Amino acid sequence: MKRILLFLTLSLGLSLAQAPAYPENTLGLGYAPDKGLYLQGSALLPFSPLGIDTGLDLQALLSQNPEVFAFFKANLFPGLVLADLYTSVGLGLDLRYPFGVHLGPVVSLEVPGGALSAYGGLGYQGGFHLAWGAGFRFYLEPLALEVSASDRYPFLLSLLYLW
Repeated sequence: MKRILLFLTLSLGLSLAQAPAYPENTLGLGYAPDKGLYLQGSALLPFSPLGIDTGLDLQALLSQNPEVFAFFKANLFPGLVLADLYTSVGLGLDLRYPFGVHLGPVVSLEVPGGALSAYGGLGYQGGFHLAWGAGFRFYLEPLALEVSASDRYPFLLSLLYLW
């Protein structure tokens, strides 16, 4: 019981939203208590320059004050192994409305039944801005449950359909 509590505490502590560095096809809804409902999805892009997997993640806030987030990513090092756990490292470019643009690394660590992911990017959003996001995605094929947080919202719970 203590191990489960420790694992949940660690997972929530690390979920300070970020999708994994590796591209996936998803569609779902997320809820942030302070913002409302998000429509979100991601797709593996049909082009792979030099054999590098590329993807696009989208989030749109469904409220009177719209926010849209587009995250282009390239999985630069997809086959790393860290302590017997599959690891991916990539580069992400996020574009936001209202205007913002950031560039930085994306890292994912697969754990049994899920994946921990993190992103950090430098850029512009009303001045110099540091974008960040982290999350834990629990896979329940063909669904996934994601708990995450970022500089855009302090907590987001999402239910995603994977195909």
